[in-house]
Amino acid sequence: MKNIGTILAAVFLLCVLLLYMCTFQVRFTQVAIVKTWGKPAKEAITEPGLRFKWPAPIQSVVLYDKRIRTLEDRTEETRTVDGKNVLLTTYTLWRIADPGKFLTNFPDGVGDGENKLRITTMTNKQAVVGQHPFEAFVSTDPHIRKLHEIETEIQTRVAKDVTDDLGIEIVGFGIKKLGLPQSVTSAIFDSMKAREKKKADGYIAEGDARAADIQAKAKATEARILAAADGKVREIEAEAEQRVSEYYKEFNKYPQLRIFLDKLRTVRKALSQRTTLVLDMEKPPFDVFSQETRSKVRPNGTE
Repeated sequence: MKNIGTILAAVFLLCVLLLYMCTFQVRFTQVAIVKTWGKPAKEAITEPGLRFKWPAPIQSVVLYDKRIRTLEDRTEETRTVDGKNVLLTTYTLWRIADPGKFLTNFPDGVGDGENKLRITTMTNKQAVVGQHPFEAFVSTDPHIRKLHEIETEIQTRVAKDVTDDLGIEIVGFGIKKLGLPQSVTSAIFDSMKAREKKKADGYIAEGDARAADIQAKAKATEARILAAADGKVREIEAEAEQRVSEYYKEFNKYPQLRIFLDKLRTVRKALSQRTTLVLDMEKPPFDVFSQETRSKVRPNGTE
C-alpha cells in the first residue's frame, strides 16, 4: 500500500511538472511570443487564457506587458537656437505595439528597449529645442510660447524613429519640468524686465499722446461751445434791449409811474427776507407807502 501511494504521488507530481512545462498563461494585460528552437513566431498571442506549448528547449515563451509605460528622461541642459540654455525634464508614454519586432531588436529584455528609446528621445529633443528661440519656452506673451508645438514636434520625430523599426508605439510626450541654469537666470530675467519696461514706457508714451490729443479736442470743442453761447447771449441781450427800449417809450409817457415801480422793486428786494424796519415814508424809496406819492402816479388824477 505504501508503494502504491508513493507511485501515485510520483505520477501526480510528474503530471503537474509536465503540465507546467507544456502550458503557459496569458493575462489580459499581456501579450506572448512563442519561440520554437529560438525563432519567434510571426504572430503574437494577444487573447488571455491558458495555452499549450512544447516543453523547453523545443519551445519557450516571452511575455510582455501591453499596458502603457512611462519613461522619464533625466534633466539636462539643452541649448536653444539663440544660444541660451534651458533645463528640460521630459516624459514619454509608450507601449509595445509589435511584440515580434520588439523581441527581435531587444532579445535581452524590456530594459534594452527603454535605453534605446531614452537615447532616441534625448537626440530628438536636443535637435528640436535647437531649432527654437528661448522665448518659445519662457515668455510673458502666450502667443510667443510654443511649448505644446515643441512637445508635438518631438513626439512626432521620436515616433518616426521607433514605431516601424523597433515595434514601439509612442502614445504621448510632454515636458514635465522646465528650468533655467543658475548662471544665466539673472541675466535672462534682467533682459526680460528691460524688454517689458520698454514696452510699458511705449504704452505710457502712447497713452500720454492720446490724452493730450483728447484734451486738445475737448478744449477746441469747449471754445466753440462758449463762442456759440456768447453769440446767443449777445443776441438775447440785443433782443432784450430792444424790448426794454419799447417799454421805456411807454414809461416816458408816465415818468412818475416808472420811478414808482423802480422804488417798489427796491422795496421788495429789501424786504425779501424776514425783516423789521422803522421807515420814514417821506424819503424814497419808502415814500411809495405815502398817499401823496401814490396820488402823483395816478394818470390824469384818477383815484
